[in-house]
Amino acid sequence: MLVIDMNKTISLTQAKSSGFSLVEVMVALLVLSIGLLGLAALQTTSLQYNTDSYTRTQATLLAYDIIDRMRANSIGLNAGNYDVATDAAAATAKADTAACGTSNCIPGDVAKYDLGQWYARMESLLPESTVTGKRATIVRDSTPTSATFNTVTITIRWKEHDLGKQQQWVVQL
Repeated sequence: MLVIDMNKTISLTQAKSSGFSLVEVMVALLVLSIGLLGLAALQTTSLQYNTDSYTRTQATLLAYDIIDRMRANSIGLNAGNYDVATDAAAATAKADTAACGTSNCIPGDVAKYDLGQWYARMESLLPESTVTGKRATIVRDSTPTSATFNTVTITIRWKEHDLGKQQQWVVQL
């Protein structure tokens, strides 16, 4: 037999507001997880751009390095010893180095030494910068009648680590 006591009343609002429901907790976890995934994506993108920035900085420093070497050896520059206009000439300049680090050299040998050291540094700092067809070139406008007489254009090429695309840096002296 079922007995119901009519004197006891239970408020429906008291029963509903006694705590969080499972649905509310799941929604809160979903929002939190989406926020954390966004933060992880932001960190990954930041690291990628930081690496790309580092590589561009190294390309700039390499360009200024060879410019300073050419300024220090103006006789070799004026004689055309730093001219590396083609990929084949760049391969030759990389392989043909002089031992000027330990002995006295003439300006032509100093230029060979400078280029050899420069290409070796470039190979260690910039990815795929010494691959055939993508080597750095140094072109000098030596036309005496030109307004850009002795303007040197240095073109450095490399491949970005993360993006997989070719980059090119052009500096003029």
